[in-house]
Amino acid sequence: MLRYAIGRLLLVIPTIFGMVVLAFFMLRALPGDPATAILGEFATPQALERLRSSLRLDEPLLSQFYHYVTGMMTGDWGRSALTRKPAMAEVMSVVMPSMALAFASIFVAIVIGIPVGVLSAVKQGTGIDYLLVALTIIGISFPVFWLGLITIVVFAHTIPLFPAVGAGAPGSLLSQTHALVLPAIVLGSGGAAYIARLTRSSMLEVMNQDYILVARAMGISESRILFVYAMRSALPAILSVIGVTFAVSIGNAILVEVVFARPGLGSLIIKATFSRDYQLLQAGLLMLAVSVVLVNFVIDLLYPIIDPRLRR
Repeated sequence: MLRYAIGRLLLVIPTIFGMVVLAFFMLRALPGDPATAILGEFATPQALERLRSSLRLDEPLLSQFYHYVTGMMTGDWGRSALTRKPAMAEVMSVVMPSMALAFASIFVAIVIGIPVGVLSAVKQGTGIDYLLVALTIIGISFPVFWLGLITIVVFAHTIPLFPAVGAGAPGSLLSQTHALVLPAIVLGSGGAAYIARLTRSSMLEVMNQDYILVARAMGISESRILFVYAMRSALPAILSVIGVTFAVSIGNAILVEVVFARPGLGSLIIKATFSRDYQLLQAGLLMLAVSVVLVNFVIDLLYPIIDPRLRR
């Protein structure tokens, strides 16, 4: 188990470094002049030149990358070109609402998706199965921003149960949880549909295995077969889709934060993108990437717990 964990951890490091490389060079491939985007079209040539020099934009790309990586290793992630504050400090000031939304949406997706998938598999070929499959297709098809607008109209204006915008009163856990309900349901609906579909297919595949037929022939109760034998065999596949769902949720969280006017990495990344604030944008994107990698690392560690064969 320890060897397996160390092997997975060693894969995390090159993965994160690869994301750093991609984020750095892809951002600099965008058209336009960052100095002009920051200072505006009426800035003087002297002001533009001074800003390019302070941001090292006048240096070769490899030189910029070298200074960026060496700065990261010493804890210097650069400063925002707009606010002149440390980029990572700005990211950390808004990361908690985004992480709360992402994890709440995964919780919603798991709580809804797994029971729906199991029920659909158990009721295969019946009207309930067809209805649940249709609902999962609808859940996958609807864009999160459209679903967010619909829920705001229905549950914030027509039936005022939840706030339409914001993240709740600062310092009030109850208020923040209340404001988190609608965004989490909207963001988690698509993930629930994916998890339900994979759970259904995994359960159907497992339920047709020989050892399940033998268990039935031995008179073992159907509930024990379903929740002890079949569910445990299907869990590795379900865990894999949970990791993918978290990555998708992190990306869609940006749209949900905009729709619900929530503070978080989404609004920060959008602001940094329009202003071409490289340092702030790189820090925000890297925080999202690291979150996805770490969650998938934890999921990888759960595999050998569920399937002892992976401990070898």
